[in-house]
Amino acid sequence: MIIVEGSFMVFSELFPNAFVSNEAIADQNVLVIPYQQGFLHLPKASLTEREMALIEFLSPSDKVVIDNPWLSFLQGDASLPITETNLQFIYLNHPSSLTRDLKQLLEDIFSNHLLVTELFPHQTLLVLDASASQNSSDIIKDLLPTIESDFGVSLKAFIGNAWIGFSDQELQFILSSEYAVFQEFHEAHAQQLVITFAQILLWAMAKKKETTMLNQTLRILVDKVLDGRELVAAMWQEQGNLVQTAQRLFIHRNSLQYRLDKFYKATGLNLKVLDDLALAYLIILQD
Repeated sequence: MIIVEGSFMVFSELFPNAFVSNEAIADQNVLVIPYQQGFLHLPKASLTEREMALIEFLSPSDKVVIDNPWLSFLQGDASLPITETNLQFIYLNHPSSLTRDLKQLLEDIFSNHLLVTELFPHQTLLVLDASASQNSSDIIKDLLPTIESDFGVSLKAFIGNAWIGFSDQELQFILSSEYAVFQEFHEAHAQQLVITFAQILLWAMAKKKETTMLNQTLRILVDKVLDGRELVAAMWQEQGNLVQTAQRLFIHRNSLQYRLDKFYKATGLNLKVLDDLALAYLIILQD
């Protein structure tokens, strides 16, 4: 082993992106080396070619067997590890592994949770049943101050879209694309504590990142909603004003609310939220 005398503190000064975990993490972009009773992880992007070659040379020759079905799924290497297909993912980024009590709190707060699983020591995946109507973004925003106060943990939350009505194979492409964009956003060192799917996709589109799969999927969902494009355009033209939008569409405000609710359930986008509305409008302009 290249680390002697348990000197991880010294080693971490040389390689600040390194971390130790009790489990080996499945990621082709990370070097995994047995260390004491756990595993040392070194992101390859933070290493020079000479450093990487030296570490691999000095590391034990035994290959580490890694089994993390959810991470493998998000990286496009495995099938969906669950039978439920109406899904919403929330990614929680944190300085160190979450305690069992904190994971239990997340399960208690989200009545529609399916599971809470660790992807990395610094990233946890919260899998929700998207068919249950809960405003995940508002719940997370209210929850973060409590978590920091009671558990002393500062979290960043990335709220995935609610995907309903897709097959396992379709979700493979959709959720892996969503995760890739979230990872790029996280690596850009964004400061917001709670980031929604719409905010991240707008950022990715502005940065000319690869978002074709997600854009096309959203466009299909919008077009499945009766007069969905008309609704998006009217809301955009009236800057989200419900009274004026109802007047433009010649419908009662209650009818407008009904249409907005149907649009949200079908697409995961809440047109009463400016970021969601802006994303939906950009999507229908792309034809």
